Amino acid sequence: MRSASSRFSPALLAAVPVFVFLVVPTAIVVPMAFNHSRYITFPPDRISTDAVTGFFGDTAWISAVLASLQAAGIAVVLAVLLGGAAAVALHGRQFPGRSAVTGVILAPMIVPAVVLALAFYQFFNSVGLVGTILPIGLAHAVIATPYAFLTVRASLSGLNPALVRSAQSLGAGTPSVARFVYLPVIRPGLVAGALFAFSVSIDETVIALFLQSPSATTLPVKMFTDIQYNLTPKIAVSSAMLVTVATLGLLVQVLFMLRRRSIARMLPLTTVAADQTG
Repeated sequence: MRSASSRFSPALLAAVPVFVFLVVPTAIVVPMAFNHSRYITFPPDRISTDAVTGFFGDTAWISAVLASLQAAGIAVVLAVLLGGAAAVALHGRQFPGRSAVTGVILAPMIVPAVVLALAFYQFFNSVGLVGTILPIGLAHAVIATPYAFLTVRASLSGLNPALVRSAQSLGAGTPSVARFVYLPVIRPGLVAGALFAFSVSIDETVIALFLQSPSATTLPVKMFTDIQYNLTPKIAVSSAMLVTVATLGLLVQVLFMLRRRSIARMLPLTTVAADQTG
């Protein structure tokens, strides 16, 4: 029987202290969210749920949470579709300008956020969409698409393009190839890309500041304005929510990877058993 330490790879064990280093300092906002004081202090004077109750009873904060979720939903769907489609389209294909196309897809990662925000504001203002959730979600989709593209491309690195050509030569159409060849391979990349897109959208502030309105204010924008003019423990509550969501997303991704790795380890055993019974 293997020991408990042998069940985990060295890479996973090495990731634990990194995870602790990144998450523990941000988790300090959790006890601050349960502070009895009217102001943000640490350590808390006395544990209380007044700030949490006040947060969920405040229509302005709840409206900001819903706005962020709506924008993130738009961003996740579009980023996964566009990033995944781009990665699949470029997989195994060599043509003049391929590097330029990849550079255009990845450009939102390196362009300063304030430059993108100004460009988005000018464009959406010209079509009369500024002040609604839709342009915020579309703008977040643009900056999140490169992350989905990279995660899907990483998943495709283990797929031999000859398998795609073989499936096509055997009569498989484009939908069948996408479903039975590409989808099983890129599924982890799609999940990771969706998590990255959600994290990028739910945390983005600069672009949302340019495109916001009183009826379309995201949670980070609400936090930013309240830090300036109304510093209360409700800000710590919203920060604790964001930390919790990010941590849960990371744990989901880790569990998904571990499950996929365990299935991959069982496949050779299943093949051997099938050969022996055959």
